[in-house]
Amino acid sequence: MSTMSYVFFGLMLIPFVLFLMWVVKQDKKKNYIGLAILAVAIIIATYVAIQVDLKFMAPQ
Repeated sequence: MSTMSYVFFGLMLIPFVLFLMWVVKQDKKKNYIGLAILAVAIIIATYVAIQVDLKFMAPQ
């Protein structure tokens, strides 16, 4: 992975996950369906970002 990928994970993804954990703690109804869908979307987006990065970093 390139430096920008590490910047993405360090500055964007980790604080976002911490923010999501804080939001869940604030939710009084404990409705986890939306959070589960959001977590799956984050996992898919992370996988796609890594695959695209690997494709561009591969020798041509």
